[in-house]
Amino acid sequence: MERSTRTAHDRDHEPGSGLGLTGRTVRSLGGGDRLVLRLDDGLLLTVRNDFRLLRGAEVDHFYPALGVAPSGALGALSGATVTGAAVTPAGGLRLVLDTGHTLAVAPDPGPGGPVHPWQLSSPAGLLFTGGPDGGPADG
Repeated sequence: MERSTRTAHDRDHEPGSGLGLTGRTVRSLGGGDRLVLRLDDGLLLTVRNDFRLLRGAEVDHFYPALGVAPSGALGALSGATVTGAAVTPAGGLRLVLDTGHTLAVAPDPGPGGPVHPWQLSSPAGLLFTGGPDGGPADG
C-alpha cells in the first residue's frame, strides 16, 4: 500500500486534472435530481451522484436522487471561483472554491444509481465523465 504524504490541500490544487476549471466562476446553480453548476464560458458541471460539501469541520451530505435545492449551504457556491479541481484515481471529483468550500463527489454510484456520477460539458458537447469508467470524452 502506498500512502501520500501530500496534504489534501496540495492534492486538490495540483495541476493536470485536465478539466480546465481553475479560475472559473460559478454563475448559477440548478437543482432537482442533480446539482448543476453553470460556470464561465457555458461550461456545465452536472453532479448526479451523492456528494459532500465541506468547509472546515462542517460537512453537509447531499443525495440528488432525493432532490437537491440550490439554497442553504449550496447557495453559497453561486458566485464562487474555482481555485482547484482534481479527479481522484477512482473517478471522483474534488472541486475547491474560494469560499473555503470543497465539493467532493463520490466516484462510485450505488446500485441503481447514475451511470456517471458527474459530467463536465460545454456548449459543444460532453468534455469529461466521472466514475470508474470515466475520463475525457472522445473528441
